[in-house]
Amino acid sequence: MTNMKIIFTSIILIVFLLFVGGTMPYFLFYIFLLIFLIPLFHSLIIRHKLKGYVQIPEDSLYAGEEISINYEINNGSNFNIPYLEIQNHISKQLTGIAPPEIITNLKPKESFRHKETIVLKRRGYYQLGEIEVNIRDVFGLYSLRKKVASEASLLVYPKPIDLNSFKITAVEQLGELLIENFAFQDRSRISTIREFREGDSVKSIHWKLSAKVDNLIIKDYENRGDTYVVIFIDNYKKYFQKDVDRRLEDKAVDIALSIVNYYLNKNIPVHLYTQDGEKIVEIYGEQNSDIKPFLIGFAKFKGNGTRNFNPSIQNKANTLRKGATVIIITPNLDKPKGTLGILLKTKYLKPLIIVTTDKENNSGILDPIVEKGLRQEAIPLYILDYKANIKEALEGKNG
Repeated sequence: MTNMKIIFTSIILIVFLLFVGGTMPYFLFYIFLLIFLIPLFHSLIIRHKLKGYVQIPEDSLYAGEEISINYEINNGSNFNIPYLEIQNHISKQLTGIAPPEIITNLKPKESFRHKETIVLKRRGYYQLGEIEVNIRDVFGLYSLRKKVASEASLLVYPKPIDLNSFKITAVEQLGELLIENFAFQDRSRISTIREFREGDSVKSIHWKLSAKVDNLIIKDYENRGDTYVVIFIDNYKKYFQKDVDRRLEDKAVDIALSIVNYYLNKNIPVHLYTQDGEKIVEIYGEQNSDIKPFLIGFAKFKGNGTRNFNPSIQNKANTLRKGATVIIITPNLDKPKGTLGILLKTKYLKPLIIVTTDKENNSGILDPIVEKGLRQEAIPLYILDYKANIKEALEGKNG
């Protein structure tokens, strides 16, 4: 609005000079120009001399943790800055909430320092943006912006959910009887003994030793030689077009990480496959010290796969040894996905399908006929809404 007034006033003066002329009109016109040009030059000099930096932690962090963002704005000019408005776009990027604008002023050669503590809202790989500074002159005629960019990036890991047990529907029987996952144990060979923990099976209690020490003692068995888990996260971008606030993405990550963490803690080899655009992502681990590559992969995970993942799952299944557990995590349970689950079972594999949904935003595809068919085939099936408690669902506490 101010700029329009300046332009309109300038046009009137110029027209007046062209038709009237005279010393006084020209004098008034020059005064008018100085009134508006001096604040402009003043603001341009300040903008040129204004420097700043942004400092953030360089370590990888977990979602839910606090971090501090420090930034400094330096007035390198010999002029006062009467009005300085600072907007922190980095904070908004990390939390999803725009912080209040900071308004201040700076004397010549003076600096403004600010520290902001935020809680990281979610996992992700953030190539951080900038702090935006808005400079205004004392009359409020001009507003010049300058960006103070951060060249740093921040990797925010999802936080693992610790499972005491992972209960699955028995593949060998019809119905939905929840059993503890002992399929990987060689019950003829004891690995270690330890004290009883919540979630342990009564069948694993060492009764004789428990009676001697007057405390429940558990027998941990060695894993069988053919123990093997393969996890496929179907992130075909077609299924994530209606994913509000990346809810389906985050749910798939939390589910997959909890399962990976569970198996690695039991020294069970895990192979994970998903997509990153056109590229197939493959991550492998055998023990809990191998968790970091999975954390990095899950931090960068997006629903951006360019291809239907069913053929890739089928092709990989052809190379797996019999008895391997195949877990498919997907927001789409349609007829082809159901057919794939049955096909895996005919290959003497142990399929398990986990479907992620977001009922509140009507996201995710769930065909009730396919659901019924899989249950009739005794193929373990979990359906987890975005608001569902993953620990309770996977441990069978809500079943």
